[in-house]
Amino acid sequence: MTDPIDIRTKKNYSENSKNLFNKTSVYEYLESEILNSWDSWGKFQQQWCNNAFNTFKDYDKYLLLIYLFRQIMQSHADKFQFFTIKEFYSKNDFVLDKINLIQISHDLKIPKETIRRKINEFQDMQILKREGKQIIFNKTVIEHQIPNKSIISLSNFVQKQTELLKDKDFFGDPLTQNQIQMFFEKYFTIFWLRFYKLQIPFLTAWKEVFKDLETWNVWGVIALNHQYKLKKNIEKNILKNNEDLNESNFYLSLIKTTVDHGVNASSIADISQIPRATVIRKLKWLKKHNLLKKNNKKEYFMEAKGKLNKKINNNFKENRSHAASFVTDVLDLIKNSKFKI
Repeated sequence: MTDPIDIRTKKNYSENSKNLFNKTSVYEYLESEILNSWDSWGKFQQQWCNNAFNTFKDYDKYLLLIYLFRQIMQSHADKFQFFTIKEFYSKNDFVLDKINLIQISHDLKIPKETIRRKINEFQDMQILKREGKQIIFNKTVIEHQIPNKSIISLSNFVQKQTELLKDKDFFGDPLTQNQIQMFFEKYFTIFWLRFYKLQIPFLTAWKEVFKDLETWNVWGVIALNHQYKLKKNIEKNILKNNEDLNESNFYLSLIKTTVDHGVNASSIADISQIPRATVIRKLKWLKKHNLLKKNNKKEYFMEAKGKLNKKINNNFKENRSHAASFVTDVLDLIKNSKFKI
């Protein structure tokens, strides 16, 4: 195990705290490039969600798994310990002393009995066993949980943000994707704990709006198609420039973007990895709530009429702030802490 570091009080930072990045400033600079920033975030989330769904064909089950692993990582952080990715996944087992089904249900917005059932399913799959109040994951969980692809895609997302910040006096040179990935792997439980603390509330917030993550992902494929067209419009000067977009009007601009070609059910199924029959059912729900419209070619587009658009817009604003905080925290650890690769 790597030498303990006081993660909670961040004594790993250099003594000159003036070097730390200001989260408000980072947020403002990223907002000035909101389309480029959010485009890379959307692509990351789509890739992450596809990998998550493919693991069990069940978003809630995967969400429960990473929630439990977040607790394992937090227990190490509470002891001022961290592990490289190789050290962490070389363990023979991963132990949780106890779990609180009511707390998990509250945090994940999943009924307590569903949580209990999915834990039993994990037992049937021989991913974990229960000994009294303890839950013990064995090595078979590694193939379901080790985030090799996610580390690469998250490193790509963070690297894109450094490109947007590189001209700012406080930031300095951008980082390469390889540099970021090496930090993630060497100080794995530190960085991945922060990622889970961002990702789990992010997903549960969308689950509250769309009722399940499959519906959100189906809607997201269509939203990304609109976002791609919005970006092209700006590049072609159909819209004045990127400065016209900000947190307040971005989502409204996205909905109102005219798209030549929508996305059909088969394409959504191919992109999301969700079965076509499920996609069709989710599309009906989205259309019923006026979040989508369909043309005579059976292609789907975003629709501005839906009452849920207000909640979606509020979620978008909140998620922008959380993502900027995560980026600031990660870049501080890479650039301003005592951690070195």
